[in-house]
Amino acid sequence: MIALASHPATAAFCAVLWGVMACLLPFVRLRWRHSVLWTLVFFGVPVLGWLTYLCGPGFGVLFLALGLSLLVWPPFETRRRRRHGAH
Repeated sequence: MIALASHPATAAFCAVLWGVMACLLPFVRLRWRHSVLWTLVFFGVPVLGWLTYLCGPGFGVLFLALGLSLLVWPPFETRRRRRHGAH
């Protein structure tokens, strides 16, 4: 178990899994979206620290920027807005 936790690919897999969950945020009902957003932040901070510890600060900053952009500008939200015609 310790060998799995010290492997950089495991940390990268968890970070990618977190990114997929963040991409699904626009599909959550509006009533629950705020709670899900804070849950993503709560679980994303340790994953980001783990990734930074194992892979270095370059990957940490890269995934921090990626995570922030996913939370601020969800990719499916803009597509849904364009389809419904709302600006």
